[in-house]
Amino acid sequence: MSEESDFKIFVTNQSNKDRIIRAVIAVVLILAYLTIPSSVNNTIALIGLGVAGVLIFNAISGNCYIYRMLGINTCPLPDAQD
Repeated sequence: MSEESDFKIFVTNQSNKDRIIRAVIAVVLILAYLTIPSSVNNTIALIGLGVAGVLIFNAISGNCYIYRMLGINTCPLPDAQD
């Protein structure tokens, strides 16, 4: 079995632009969680915080499992070496 056919857990499939967008959205969600008054439904706020955590993980690792399941890859391909 070659190394290329092995299942790798962390495969970078996001471009830097995609990663920056995810990080910005995560920061906005975290700030919203911290600034929204506690009278707002707490469950919705915690769901937003959970989504922010997933987005931060995706931005740091460069890996999105939803992209992987759908076969999407926004990461630029390296030059082919013959």
